[in-house]
Amino acid sequence: MTRRNDPCPCNSGKKYKACCLKKENIISIDEELNKDLEQVLLNFFHAHPTKKETNEIYEWIGDREEYLSDRFDNDKVSAIMGDCYYFNHRVDIWQMHLERESAKSKRPRVQTVLEGWMNPNIILGTILQISNNSAEVVDVFSEEKVMIEIPNPFEGGVGDFIFGHFLLDSRQQERYYKLLNSLIVFPAKDEALVERVKALYTNSKSESVLDFYNKYIIECYVILGDKETSIEELFSEEELELISILHSSLVEMDTKSDKLMYIFIEYIQRKGIPKGIKKPTALVAGVLQFGMLNSIISYIWTKKEISSFLEVSTTTANKYEELFKEFYEHEISKEELTQNTVFAFEVGTDANLVEFSNWKMGMHLSKVSIKNEKEMSRYIDIYKDKEFNPVNDKEASQKYAYEAYISRDLIERERLTSLAFELDPQNIDAILLKVDNELERSVFFEEAISIGEKQFDPNFESVWGYLPNRPYLRALFKYGLWCFEQKMFKEAFNLFNKILQLNPSDNQGVRYPSVATLIALNRLEEAESLMSHYQDSDNAFFSWFRWAMEKKKSFFSKETQDAYDLASEDNAYVANYYRMKAPALAYPHSMAITPDSPEEGKVIWTLLQPII
Repeated sequence: MTRRNDPCPCNSGKKYKACCLKKENIISIDEELNKDLEQVLLNFFHAHPTKKETNEIYEWIGDREEYLSDRFDNDKVSAIMGDCYYFNHRVDIWQMHLERESAKSKRPRVQTVLEGWMNPNIILGTILQISNNSAEVVDVFSEEKVMIEIPNPFEGGVGDFIFGHFLLDSRQQERYYKLLNSLIVFPAKDEALVERVKALYTNSKSESVLDFYNKYIIECYVILGDKETSIEELFSEEELELISILHSSLVEMDTKSDKLMYIFIEYIQRKGIPKGIKKPTALVAGVLQFGMLNSIISYIWTKKEISSFLEVSTTTANKYEELFKEFYEHEISKEELTQNTVFAFEVGTDANLVEFSNWKMGMHLSKVSIKNEKEMSRYIDIYKDKEFNPVNDKEASQKYAYEAYISRDLIERERLTSLAFELDPQNIDAILLKVDNELERSVFFEEAISIGEKQFDPNFESVWGYLPNRPYLRALFKYGLWCFEQKMFKEAFNLFNKILQLNPSDNQGVRYPSVATLIALNRLEEAESLMSHYQDSDNAFFSWFRWAMEKKKSFFSKETQDAYDLASEDNAYVANYYRMKAPALAYPHSMAITPDSPEEGKVIWTLLQPII
């Protein structure tokens, strides 16, 4: 072991403490700092988007999402929407997060970097040179040369263009920018797209480039995405078929893995289909085995079941499993796979943790006298991490109810429910929690709704924003879903429609079972009208509802088949449940779902199966 005062092993002639030890310490400090900064980003994306922000994002994007979807895949659309919302439109949300993180940190260097992150930058530039994980870029507007972080692998080359959101890293001597999620790269031959953005800037008469981006950031992505290379251009028909077979196999297994799809596509793109392979589907079998044995996907099928499904021998599948293992270890595992922000949205009948936190803060603030906003801000800081201790049975009952909602232990949920109901039998949430264990549910629902009607206060711009209103809206929703399960569709729609009239912004996702109910009642024009009203939610739910509508009109028509094909593209898992005649599951208490996932498919099927 080399001691501090020994000659340095690098033969520089200096002591170890003045040479390599000093460099090692600097590297160690930088590594710790990078971990802290990465945690700041992770904390932000773990906390956002909230359910309210998700609704606001889609409301803000509006029909522009359709133009993005025509140009980019779902994950990239989510990344673009997220970056544009948080780093342009509502940068205050990002800045408040950084202020909190900076206040928490005891390290001045972290605080300095976070200060440079306060105002994210947008760069549209030409790549001048590439080295390691960085690229020198010249901005097309300012003509300033900067260094930017690039992902590994990086598809661009010198002369190509980049566009995206970046954070200034103030640790570097030169202007160096950290990459966010929304980077797009397009070839030098598409310079005309950049000229179109410049023309839009000129015609916009914006006061500055920043002002221009704030107003037209989505439009810029739409323009620059016009020549996005499609997957069809990158692969042969045989390669595309194998990619499709892997996706279909994952659907059949009722699982999803973007990582396994990425590994397979990268292999095909870099290596191609092995020459002389008798059954190319053996590649799919190999990657599925590799995925299960390396915990990339759950252990769903045996090797024999995989081979049987793909009609290949287990010996051949094992051979290609080893091939993918070697490819992953040598070419993929060392890469820093960039994770795009995927927007999940919450569905379910339960109150969530955010509401519980807001309720506790509200209870704290109700106990003090507040004269102005400054005092309000001070009290929020005081109470934000302080537990609320109820002072009477009513408050204790509501606290137990919230704790029951967020508990993932069924026995604990039942225990907390009993406590909440015993302390206050008039607590709407306690009644709704108790109803899950009762046979005569309608009696309990009607009691909860009767109590809620007396307590409900409609004198708010957002009735959902006033927390005491939420238990009543939950009671209507849960009763409506129970009626839906009993195929009492008329009663269900009356309850759903009442919620939408009281709360048109629909924070609960009532629009989906409401449309399903209208289809069940054969009120197809009303169903289409409701979907048009909530066009910001034009997702796999609505795609499958449109198929159900066409199916009701004519089972064997071309329109029905086209609607089925489109819906299957949005979520293929539903098509699988339809083929299997799977039973519908109960509507979830609480679930975060992402696009084109089994979780999304199961909720769609819950609403679809009873009406077709």
